Amino acid sequence: MFASSSSSASASVLALRARPPRGATARSTTFPRATTTRSRHTNTDDFEAFDATKDDDDTDDDDARPAFFPSRTTTTTSSRREFLNRASVVVAFVSTSKAFEMSFPRSASATIGFQKELKPRRASLNDLTVHTSPTFQFRGEEHAGVQYGDARIGNGKEIKAGSLTTIHFDVKLRGLTVLSTRTARTLGGNRTVSEPMQFLYGKLPTEFSKPLKRKTVNGIGAEVRIDPELGELYVVKVSPDGPAEKAGFKANDEILEIDGTKDLANLPIQEIGALLIGPVDTTVDVTVKKGGTRAGPDAPVEKYTLTREATAIVPKKRTANVDVEGGGGLFNGETGPAIPPVVYVPVALEGMKVGGRRIIKTPADLGYADQGEGEIPPGSEIIVEVEVLDVKDA
Repeated sequence: MFASSSSSASASVLALRARPPRGATARSTTFPRATTTRSRHTNTDDFEAFDATKDDDDTDDDDARPAFFPSRTTTTTSSRREFLNRASVVVAFVSTSKAFEMSFPRSASATIGFQKELKPRRASLNDLTVHTSPTFQFRGEEHAGVQYGDARIGNGKEIKAGSLTTIHFDVKLRGLTVLSTRTARTLGGNRTVSEPMQFLYGKLPTEFSKPLKRKTVNGIGAEVRIDPELGELYVVKVSPDGPAEKAGFKANDEILEIDGTKDLANLPIQEIGALLIGPVDTTVDVTVKKGGTRAGPDAPVEKYTLTREATAIVPKKRTANVDVEGGGGLFNGETGPAIPPVVYVPVALEGMKVGGRRIIKTPADLGYADQGEGEIPPGSEIIVEVEVLDVKDA
């Protein structure tokens, strides 16, 4: 490949010279002398014109030339075309047309761009054949069966009542994994280690066998606390479906006024409780600064009229998971994520084998109820995926 120039246009050629392979028969080809002379242009976009046939020192020594200038005599081979097709890459810049040309070997195979190997999408419950388990006893009452689907049928040992079972579980909310035993504990250097759950299958823990006792309060359904440093009365949490939650109260909202009473941070907490508590179906006016002092001086202030209801007091979260028989080997129930109670329900895992993976649609009471957990709000329906890792006879 070469470029020619005339008196009306200047051109320069940048070429990579190829040497013939060993054993090839070489012949000499002489390029015709051009009539142009060396000149320099003021246009910075053009390359310096080069007279390919006239040297100041009038020498034929090719080695004395820069590699990118063509010599007046170029060595080629009888198999020039085949050689170029296989091994040459020629890049030419032509200043008059501002063109850029690149040729690659015909036998070369190139892929432009980046390729990323995507992991196959994991099956969801909608992709599977859905079954409904038999009813079962939970919290001292008969509970409706749960829906589930088997994403993978195991080919190992089947779980039986009394067997020591090791599982992994993943909790998903709106398609995102929010809790998992696969990354249960964080070690030094931002490393994580999985801690499978181990328990005796077939028996519901005592905590979930007893009726759930809850206290109710006739009020707005919000727990409040005084922050002495900031000098404000703020919302700690709200009861699910209570008047405060329905009105949009959030944790850290500051209560500025209750039925005309201000300067609440300087009142005893018992007096504040008396202002919020009252007979069912009575109303109370509450003025709230959204986000409290932490939200800044421009935080919006809203006034609400709430109707008192009998609301359940949200129990405090457990500091550790429920104590179950068989645990404590690979999993001790304290360092891992909070276990959703559905995992302990025998009929929810019935028929699973080692290697199997089951997806369970879990209602709030078999999940994290009105306490919530991390990113899971209170009262949320979740998806629990269970994989059986090992089954041993007790």
